[in-house]
Amino acid sequence: MKHLFTTTVLLASALGLAQSAAAQQTNKWQFYFEAGPKISQFRSTSYSGYSETQPELRDTFSGFADVKAFKPLANRLLMSGTVGLDMQLLNFKTGYTESYPATGITFYSQEHISRLLTRARVDWGLHYHIRLGENGHLMPGISVGQMINLSQKGYSYTFVQPGLYFTNNRLLLSLTASDTPYNVQIPEASRIVSTYRGNPVVSQSEFRVRELQLSVGTQF
Repeated sequence: MKHLFTTTVLLASALGLAQSAAAQQTNKWQFYFEAGPKISQFRSTSYSGYSETQPELRDTFSGFADVKAFKPLANRLLMSGTVGLDMQLLNFKTGYTESYPATGITFYSQEHISRLLTRARVDWGLHYHIRLGENGHLMPGISVGQMINLSQKGYSYTFVQPGLYFTNNRLLLSLTASDTPYNVQIPEASRIVSTYRGNPVVSQSEFRVRELQLSVGTQF
């Protein structure tokens, strides 16, 4: 009877240790390196000046690369964190400016500015875990993060990013769309001093920045 009791205790202890080890393995961070293209859109709000003197920002294509990690918090809840490098192409024209090369002649011109910005990207998110088959995992969720400017004449801002992630424990696919929850100021675009209709004009604008991103990643 004593041996049976001892054997039972040992089996229970071994089972408990195995379950604890499995839980620790399951609750570890899973890291992925991901990269991909993105589209940046700019929506302006102008506070002064004429429509002809406002800047014209075009939608642009660029890319990003980062390290993304997921960690289980509960049965269906995951936490994520991201650290990476983000690129954004600015391509815009300033408003029209008048000049007078000769008496009775008025010349209108615009300055075309194109600049590739580099930013550090940090975000945290929460995701709902949906299991697909034996190895598939679908993880819709939302993240809040910060773009930290690393370029001259760049800008920083906070963003909110809903997204959809899929992994088979080796590959990671994602589709995300981010938006700034407030208007931001962009150097050389938010404040333009020009001459129009014979008068000096100061055009002031702010922008909402929206980005659509597609990425492929691998676990490491």
